[in-house]
Amino acid sequence: MKKIVFTFSLLCAFLGSIHTQICVGTPGELEWHAWEGLYDGYFSELTADPNYPQTPDVVKNIFRLKSPPNYNDYYGTRVEGFLHVESNTSVQFNVTGDDQVQFYLSTDENPDNTSLVASLPETVGEEEHDEFPEQTSTTFNLIAGQYYYFEIIHVDRWGSDRFSIFWKTDLVSSTEWNVITAAYIYGVGCKEEICPEAGTPCNDGDASTVDDIEDGHCNCFGKAPEGDACVGERGTLTGYRYDGIPGGNLNDLYEASNFPGMPSTSEQYEYFGRESTNELADVGFGLQAYLTVPVSGNYKFNVTGDDNAILFLSSNEDPENKQAHQALVSGWTNMTDHDKYIYQSTSNIYLEKGKYYYMEINQKDGGGSEHFSAFWQTPFTEAGVWKRIPSVYFFDYECELACIPAGTLCDDGNPFTNDDQYDENCDCVGIPCSGPDCDSPLANYIPKEKCAPTDNLDNREESVWVSCERTANPNANRSDGHWIMYDLGERHELHNTQIWNYNVNGNTQIGMTAVAIDFSLDGSSWTEYGTYNWALATGNSSYSGFNGPNLNGTYARYILISSLDAGSSCKGLGKVAFSAVRCPLAGTPCDDGDILTSNDSYNNNCECRGSELSVNDCGDLQVLLGDSVLYDKKYSAIENVQSISQVAPSGRVAFVGGKSVILEPGFETNDQTTFIASIDPCDTPEMRALVRTRAQEIAERAEERKKDKINVLTVRKTENELIQVSYFIEKAGKATLEIYDLAGNKVYTLIDHDFKNQGLYHKTFRTKKLGEGNLTVKLITGETALNRQIPMVAEEVKK
Repeated sequence: MKKIVFTFSLLCAFLGSIHTQICVGTPGELEWHAWEGLYDGYFSELTADPNYPQTPDVVKNIFRLKSPPNYNDYYGTRVEGFLHVESNTSVQFNVTGDDQVQFYLSTDENPDNTSLVASLPETVGEEEHDEFPEQTSTTFNLIAGQYYYFEIIHVDRWGSDRFSIFWKTDLVSSTEWNVITAAYIYGVGCKEEICPEAGTPCNDGDASTVDDIEDGHCNCFGKAPEGDACVGERGTLTGYRYDGIPGGNLNDLYEASNFPGMPSTSEQYEYFGRESTNELADVGFGLQAYLTVPVSGNYKFNVTGDDNAILFLSSNEDPENKQAHQALVSGWTNMTDHDKYIYQSTSNIYLEKGKYYYMEINQKDGGGSEHFSAFWQTPFTEAGVWKRIPSVYFFDYECELACIPAGTLCDDGNPFTNDDQYDENCDCVGIPCSGPDCDSPLANYIPKEKCAPTDNLDNREESVWVSCERTANPNANRSDGHWIMYDLGERHELHNTQIWNYNVNGNTQIGMTAVAIDFSLDGSSWTEYGTYNWALATGNSSYSGFNGPNLNGTYARYILISSLDAGSSCKGLGKVAFSAVRCPLAGTPCDDGDILTSNDSYNNNCECRGSELSVNDCGDLQVLLGDSVLYDKKYSAIENVQSISQVAPSGRVAFVGGKSVILEPGFETNDQTTFIASIDPCDTPEMRALVRTRAQEIAERAEERKKDKINVLTVRKTENELIQVSYFIEKAGKATLEIYDLAGNKVYTLIDHDFKNQGLYHKTFRTKKLGEGNLTVKLITGETALNRQIPMVAEEVKK
């Protein structure tokens, strides 16, 4: 049983959800409680702090209803106490401050009877009493001798910070606002002792557990006997970040080749989630851990995120059961926006103390703010209030497939290590700092670049294209309808695409959902590339679109996108971006930028190449040049080049002979010309050697894609220990890609996903975390299952 300290025992009151019992305390003195390190300057961030309101980070004494000024940034405060007057009086209250303030007052000494009587929505000057109507309360009649419980809550983002509570009363002045002073206030007594700090060693009374610690809420719990080899270090939350994946939809993350096996870097978290930094774009995140609870009972969970986020909670320690409980953000939310979507929260889930529960969160961001967080409501925290879940309740999940290459920079979560990098075992480790300033934050400060550009599309009508009249399609094989044709000006080699659908708020249904894509070189003869199902836009001002089809090196000048949606209503798009290489027809003149080449033109490989002035073309047997003026040209011969000519000013001329170059009397150049004379024999092994061209590489890749499509599933191992899995989805629907050991046990699920479009997809991962022995990749689509063994040695590279 906890001790109760009675500092003033004349009057007591019950406060159901925060204290067992409080009473009137010391006259003229209040406690100012502060919680630091909030993710943002909102009341919802303060109440989401796991330690609020029981365990403040800072406690100071104040002697009037005015806070210490300019204390910190990103923090919140709470002050509670009692008002007391010696004679009856009518009172109005007023609040000023920076940033936001709320003042609650009870009808008596009971905290359960409080209501909000005055508030400040944003910063005002200390004496600016009339900026907002809610700053000033209605009139209250206070009775002499009665104690009135009050509470002040204040949050600050950055800059200056303060609050002041004023009143008008005939006890001081009925016409002027005055700060309430010590003569009228009493502190709170009879409060419970503050719970031990999270991580404090204790004894939970269970002989089967080890490493018992406090959780910060007066709950002592230990580490249960390990029943799963994947249970890792306690208090560790490691999130993996995947860069360079366009789009803000979770499908973009799941269909990316580098998820989940090849993250770009990792991050360490204090809570099960990540605060907003607004510094990244086209990224995704994955976070896995085991949850344990200190008290058996009913728990509810909630997820927030931007753009998309999903939370999984297994019914036990097995990740295969992770879909037992889910919460989803299908658009975007602010960090503490808990009720925007109906699927954000779970119902009550009964969890048992001493058991492990696998928990996972995935998030995808296309631009703007990037954050995700899981919250819970528990048997031991304030009822109905969502709280962030701190790392003390988690154990690291050590069976993830993710492995970052050695030497990649990272953050090992220790502020006093430097040069953090991944080692050969896929672990992020740093070099401990040393010296007298080792504990200084300046020892490891690394500035970050901000304000990076994004690919977001706003939701204005001026930013979109729309067709409201069905017209003849340029492709005669398609019927009249809504379509848009892109003329790229000349032939290009096309690869990845990014799509932004029609994104006008309230009218996103105009966007195209069933789509056909055709391509052409001349605008008359068309080839069908494929049909697709596209998601509607969000209507938000930071819409980031989604990954479109990969055109896999298709050569085209014209791209035609046709709506296949039924009906005659308007259809439109926001934007389409192509990853393309300029590729005019072979023989088209160009300039390769090299003054030592001539006759520059495009080849069949989309390359602007000239003939090197020093290389023999080996065309004519001999070249004899008389008395003439030579301009930009190369003259080459299998045997001899002979000349008595003059090179024009600023001309570029080359003589290349297989045996000799003869400059007869009368041959002239000046200091403005470029002239090269060289011997380059024609009959050499080098001239006859086969050269591997880019066109051959493209042809081989196309052949591999064709083989992959026929085989549906292929698995390759490269020389750098990478496994590359290619799998073809023949039609929209659910598909899983899994790894099994020789005994038929599932080792890892690469993807369990509902594909919206057919196409060739890829997954890449390292073998570092797969262990020894033969492994098999299995693709399951509908009633079809295909197996391919992971090669133990790398495939031979074709020469």
